[in-house]
Amino acid sequence: MSYELRYEVSKLLDSQPRLKIDENKAEYIIQGVYIYTLGFNDCILQGERNIKLIVQKDFPNSIPEFYVFDYPEHIEHVYKNGNVCLATIGEMIYFLNENPSLTAFVDKFVNAFIYTLDWFKKYKVYPFGDRKHGYKGLFDYYLNDLKLTKEQYTKMIFMIYENKYRGHLPCICSSGKKLRDCHGKYILPIIKNASYKRAFLNEASMILTEDGKNVRRKSSK
Repeated sequence: MSYELRYEVSKLLDSQPRLKIDENKAEYIIQGVYIYTLGFNDCILQGERNIKLIVQKDFPNSIPEFYVFDYPEHIEHVYKNGNVCLATIGEMIYFLNENPSLTAFVDKFVNAFIYTLDWFKKYKVYPFGDRKHGYKGLFDYYLNDLKLTKEQYTKMIFMIYENKYRGHLPCICSSGKKLRDCHGKYILPIIKNASYKRAFLNEASMILTEDGKNVRRKSSK
């Protein structure tokens, strides 16, 4: 556990007096009422939410888990136990590799989702657009953000599974660039991190088997 993580957890608690913390050898469990003032395109939304954030002490080598317990009916991306699908595994891994900060993670993913809850409750639409749901939504990141075909994505999976990253070889996307100068920046952080690799391969299994029921749940209240 790094000094930076302890500092960021302390900073979060100082700014959120209604959050409490439980700690064990492996993780911080931060929960309670989260008070927020969030803005997007000059629209400010204020309120409070009952939340739980689990942060492994090896952060940023593990992806935090976020739970919310009061949310609009019919919103997607919230499981029955309150666990939130904040983004695809690949997207969060890349972000954490570039921004290894709990504060940045909360701002990028947690605050954005809380803003989405309020916006959806008010307008019944998503403020930042919405990916398709289930395995299609997970796959959408690799198709549209990383600009890969299904065949190229499959190559990425096997490269990660077999630890066969070779930066000097041509990139999987057929751009003509070397892997290290192209999609290597998405692949290498996963290969080098056992926790990331497990999460990525679990997500890949859902995508390739089209197992939407494991990654999608309409809220039921």
